[in-house]
Amino acid sequence: SNEKLGQTGSIWMVQDGTGSRTAAWNSAFKWTGGTAPTLSTAASAVDRIDYLVIAAGNIQAVASLDIK
Repeated sequence: SNEKLGQTGSIWMVQDGTGSRTAAWNSAFKWTGGTAPTLSTAASAVDRIDYLVIAAGNIQAVASLDIK
């Protein structure tokens, strides 16, 4: 809710030892194809979300899943 124009970053999603955790995304996040990715759910799985704020309420994001 307090994004800044031009802001960029990475969000690392790391599953705990149990896994099966999910994430919900604010509607401001815009994804390739218009659909948020299904994140990895295996125990200790690592996903990376890179984002760029291009306007208020418009955050372009891309996911790199199951990084090893």
